[in-house]
Amino acid sequence: MLATSTAARSLLRATRFTSSTGRTLAPATAQTALSAIRSFASIEPYADYGKSVFTGRVADEYLKKHGSSGDILSDPSWTKTHADTVAKAVLDWAVDRGANTYCHWFQPMASSGVRHGQTGQVQNMMMKFNRTTNDVEFDFDGKMLIKGETDGSSYPNGGLRATHQAGGYLAIDTSSPIFLRGDTVFIPSAF
Repeated sequence: MLATSTAARSLLRATRFTSSTGRTLAPATAQTALSAIRSFASIEPYADYGKSVFTGRVADEYLKKHGSSGDILSDPSWTKTHADTVAKAVLDWAVDRGANTYCHWFQPMASSGVRHGQTGQVQNMMMKFNRTTNDVEFDFDGKMLIKGETDGSSYPNGGLRATHQAGGYLAIDTSSPIFLRGDTVFIPSAF
């Protein structure tokens, strides 16, 4: 891949553009070839890079709509003081990106205390049914964001208890950003 337009021009000069009849191509045709070469060095395909991660400018944009800024995410105490604000911003971001599901994403330990590269998650809809109006509404608050419950079957139990009793609670891992994959918001969590 050519990293600069200078490299593309030097390649253009070094290459002899000829037609199938062996005649040298006109400068306009050569310019078209240069444009094609430049498209390889374009950053346009990366325009959406980072938009599926709730951090930086993305988080700041949505948090400002709720009267806060992305700076609050740098202090882990936001889980106690701004959880509902962050949850509203995450919900808006998720809906704008086509998501309707969230999960607390975690890495269970094996009975030996070693992770085996597998992850666990329990997916929940960010919606509720309004029994009064019979409408489906989005529902996602700070409590749902910062705390989750594991699926007991995700943990090896060593035969000590039934898997439905093996679950535990998860807390959001504030050192890792929330991210989106498909229609699901992944909330990195610690057990």
